[in-house]
Amino acid sequence: MRWSRQGETLIVHTPAKLNLFLRVLGRRDDGYHDLETLMVSIRRYDTLQFEPTVESDVSLVCHSTKPGVTGSSLPLDQSNLVLKAAHALKDHTGSPRGAAIQLVKRIPSEAGLGGGSSDAAATLLGLNELWELNLPSAELHALAASLGSDVNFFLHSCVAAVCRGRGERTNPVPVRHPLHFVVAKPQTGLSTGRVFQNLLIDESDSRISLDQSMSRFCAGTLAQIGQGMENDLEPPSRELNEDVADLLEQLRSSESPGAAMSGSGSACFAVCHSARHAQAVAKRFTGRRWGDVFPVSSGI
Repeated sequence: MRWSRQGETLIVHTPAKLNLFLRVLGRRDDGYHDLETLMVSIRRYDTLQFEPTVESDVSLVCHSTKPGVTGSSLPLDQSNLVLKAAHALKDHTGSPRGAAIQLVKRIPSEAGLGGGSSDAAATLLGLNELWELNLPSAELHALAASLGSDVNFFLHSCVAAVCRGRGERTNPVPVRHPLHFVVAKPQTGLSTGRVFQNLLIDESDSRISLDQSMSRFCAGTLAQIGQGMENDLEPPSRELNEDVADLLEQLRSSESPGAAMSGSGSACFAVCHSARHAQAVAKRFTGRRWGDVFPVSSGI
């Protein structure tokens, strides 16, 4: 995350993520699924602006940079993870302070890019600073785990990490050099809940393991990284959204070292040889029926 201040106002730029590997291990008693995943932060940012208020309420105004999408089309009730995070922090600390929050969305929604979770993590960190709460990292991570599976990853503010459990157990891993991608998100999104409902867990031995994926990732060559990419949620997502299948087929024929779907979709991505290669691939896809297409590199 990137921070700056303008007087009393705190501004946070918070990144998206890609799942280079995602293995679903099984359904838990609480209804969630245990998983193993390798996630990488990418330089596609939502921006949150936190301003202190005299009142104790927390307000939220959303804006979108996507043509045809207005702030009013984004949820502003308690289903919004920014408000959930703010109220969880107030309930936990009993803080009487308030805040006016403005959110500028650049990370596509229903994409598997972690935009909502990233915004929640930025809210926990931002309000902890704005309200001078000085909560230790362990308390913030406990709140993050209660909000969503990916929030802890963004709270770590790391370039890459292996995540386990629901995704809340996070272990940062080093990245030897910047990675370059092209990301494309079809105009139609996918509900995470529906994707998991349609998941049939493959227990065959033909799948690569997290250890194998990590070995290829740490080796550092793009060919090996591409060979280590796999996502168990791809089959149900392809069934629910035919655009995902078409998009992956085209990305995998784009002379990239590898392509995959991120999270529960519908965004897909291809590893590229360089920033210039990513720009060239993105240019070939822009103007087709895909909603959002952008070149991007790893980083926070």
